[in-house]
Amino acid sequence: MAFLIILLRLIHIVAGAFWAGAAVAYFLYFEPTAKGLGPARSKFMQDLVGTHRYPVFMNTSSMLCILAGLALYWFSSNGLSVAWITSGPGLGFTLGSLAALAAFGIGFFGIRPRAERMGAVGAAMAKAGGPPTPEQGAELGRLEAEMHAFERWDVGLLVLSLALMAISRYLSF
Repeated sequence: MAFLIILLRLIHIVAGAFWAGAAVAYFLYFEPTAKGLGPARSKFMQDLVGTHRYPVFMNTSSMLCILAGLALYWFSSNGLSVAWITSGPGLGFTLGSLAALAAFGIGFFGIRPRAERMGAVGAAMAKAGGPPTPEQGAELGRLEAEMHAFERWDVGLLVLSLALMAISRYLSF
């Protein structure tokens, strides 16, 4: 059992670091850099998404983190014991887990569909071989604004989750 717990912790922590780190890097560095590239932005984003498979990386790291975390939560709580869940560490891990699950939901249901739509509009623009139509430009602007709002929540929740996971073991109420 000790080997399983060690393996789950290793997967959970490494995958969580990749997930949160990539989200923060995207929000603070990749997205602002892409905006500053002007017309070269679409090439940068296509490379990030297509060649480097950023969405696949995010989906894989987040799912590994969540699945390993659920197993660890089950073992740590002795099968969801209310006494553990309401303890200091239990509350910290529970709130951290909920923050991470909310971030995953925001990424999956908020960011992902908008990114896919932006990709479809970009592909239509590339096929037409010219600048975006006024409708395409307006849609891209709306999608970009919506994605940025979702990303702000996503990153905030991931940082909150990391902080709670880091200190939960030491909480006592």
